[in-house]
Amino acid sequence: MQAPAGPLASLGRMPGESAPPRSGPAAIPADAGASPADPTPDPGPAPAATDPGLGPRPTAGRRSLLTDAAVLFGLAGVAVTQPVLDLFGANPTFFVAGRYSDGQIVAFALLIALVPGLAVLAATAPFARLGRRAGALAHALAVAALAGVFTLAVCRTVGVDGLAVAFGAALAVGVGAAVVEARSALARRFLAYLAVGNVAFLVLFLVASPTAELLGPAPAADLGTVEVPALEGPVVVVVLDEMPLTALLRPDGTINDARYPNFARLAASSTWFRDAASESSQTYVSVPSLLTGVRAADDEAPTDADHPRNYYTLFGDRYPVNEYSPVVEMCPPDLCPREHSGSLGQMVADASVVYRHRVLPARLREGLPDIDQSWGRFGDSVGVQASTSEGGGANLLALADDLGLGELTPPAQAAALARGTQRVGAEPSVSFIHVLLPHTPYRLTPWGPNADTWEPGQVPADPAGDQQTIYRDIVALQALQVGALDVEIGRMIDHLEAAGAWDDALVVVTSDHGIDASAPGFGREPDEGNLDELLRIPLFIKAPGQAAGVVSDAPASTVDVLPSIIDLLGIETDWDVEGHSLFDGSEPEVERQVTTGFPAAVDIVAGRAEQFAGGDGWDALAAVGPARGLVGTAVSDLAVGDPSPLGWTLERRDLLDDLSLDGEVPYLLRATVSGDAPVELVVALNGRIAGTVASYGAGGDGTTPVSGVMAPYFRDGANDVQAYQVTRQGDRVVLHPVHAAG
Repeated sequence: MQAPAGPLASLGRMPGESAPPRSGPAAIPADAGASPADPTPDPGPAPAATDPGLGPRPTAGRRSLLTDAAVLFGLAGVAVTQPVLDLFGANPTFFVAGRYSDGQIVAFALLIALVPGLAVLAATAPFARLGRRAGALAHALAVAALAGVFTLAVCRTVGVDGLAVAFGAALAVGVGAAVVEARSALARRFLAYLAVGNVAFLVLFLVASPTAELLGPAPAADLGTVEVPALEGPVVVVVLDEMPLTALLRPDGTINDARYPNFARLAASSTWFRDAASESSQTYVSVPSLLTGVRAADDEAPTDADHPRNYYTLFGDRYPVNEYSPVVEMCPPDLCPREHSGSLGQMVADASVVYRHRVLPARLREGLPDIDQSWGRFGDSVGVQASTSEGGGANLLALADDLGLGELTPPAQAAALARGTQRVGAEPSVSFIHVLLPHTPYRLTPWGPNADTWEPGQVPADPAGDQQTIYRDIVALQALQVGALDVEIGRMIDHLEAAGAWDDALVVVTSDHGIDASAPGFGREPDEGNLDELLRIPLFIKAPGQAAGVVSDAPASTVDVLPSIIDLLGIETDWDVEGHSLFDGSEPEVERQVTTGFPAAVDIVAGRAEQFAGGDGWDALAAVGPARGLVGTAVSDLAVGDPSPLGWTLERRDLLDDLSLDGEVPYLLRATVSGDAPVELVVALNGRIAGTVASYGAGGDGTTPVSGVMAPYFRDGANDVQAYQVTRQGDRVVLHPVHAAG
């Protein structure tokens, strides 16, 4: 989940800078100021017992308990309510992507405003029945905890991310806040009045935040003048996600038709705009830009309310609408009835993950689900354990249905693409299908699900030396998932041809943006050096009646898609767009985000290809490192020498002992190697060298973690897996078996 800059900026100062503690043993008044919950005038001082640890406390009673409650609610408000509502209020896409209803959004805000304070109050109030000292101590601990959490949030905001420093500051501020609140009437009054902030935070979220625009009916939109001539066939727009153009190419700039025959097939009957780029690395900006022909602003919600003149309203209710879009909600509800599928529990669970990311120091965030690659359901995993069909890999439609997989997992997204394209017939209709493929995590291959992967949160931000192994793996894993997507593109074309829709159809296949898969990136944070991977995208447009492929190097942008559709279909409209038709000979009127030409993408592909042995097939992705030339060779054709002094412990060993090719297969192999020698080993699957594994970081206790992508030499049942250390005697290669250490 992408957050705007500085979502916790308002936590930059500590509220309640109190007056110095009073000197002397004088008792604090019965109420350290009138509570917001009880405006009764202060009755004056009353005798109070002295608590040795905390100093004088107010006398117990209704007014004191109400003030205690107000203090806790005030601190919970600045520690929890404000940062959460501020962050989610600024990110309406979270609620759009989660398909949450207005009522669920309001309920979420009420929970965040009320539950933290109520929970702390419920935990501390019973101690008051044990006596004043127990009640005061419980209250003080709660004040210290909330003030400490608030301090952690401030530390994150100002960039203090060290565990010791952050928790040291939290402890100091927490203890100080508890002592000052116990001794200072002014501080206690101030903290009590902070409880009003919960109401303010709630009102701001519901009335003044970008998310507030999702609540209630959208205002009537001026759709201008649109005249659509009778369509001869369907209009189909397929938007992929996180797919850089570079993933499709050979080093010579052509589409790798050995790995991706169906993308090559698509190019052979459409216009391939090789120099196309997105307007943003953020889906909630790039997809609205594509659907409107106008660059979307970062602060606009990806909804029809903020973008009324769009692809859907261009056609209105003239033709049936077939829509699937898990992130944006651009189709008006009268054309696309909305099903609110998200649950309040999921919303709160996601908020908990996001809040911990925004509060905890770096070391304590390491085990949290990544939030930068999706808009909710953080931590969803593939969890594929069911059977798949033969021929082109997984029957992902049945697989996702049978397993009830999370909607945003790669198999379920492939199933969504299959469902969407299968609904298209020969009759005129309007389709928009946006799927999160080949978006991370890379869990698919052309033959079925992958058992393991590298996710962005696992990749070192500044890799050095052998950590480059991870980036070699990422390139191969991305290629495998693009291969799975290629299978689905082939099924789409097959279906449209079989339905008699292909010839007259207008078909667009593109992506919202790419991803930087080169060290030290693997993410979507733009910089001057990664725009050709991050924003350069595939763009194929097949015009009605087009049968021959055309390759165009004209600069193209996602904002040019809708104007091109308008031009190809002969639609008359008075809409103002920033893009232009790519087919009428006009020149672009806006400056593109990517100013380099197509050769820049070719240079990336050529440089990356140097890591591999070469070749267009899938085996080449496993052929890396000094011994890459051995991949594909039978062990029986090589010399086997004395055992290596190294040992290895293979992960997923149990999976390989009884493997089903219809289920998960460990195409990414991980192991731990024990020994002191530099670690790069070849791995044989069933007597054939299938790939190499190399170290990707420092281990412990004399061990080194290794990984590598394997060629598809697995078989059903038990698999013989053996690692070898390689030595050379002149031109003679000798394999030294590595023993299983565990």
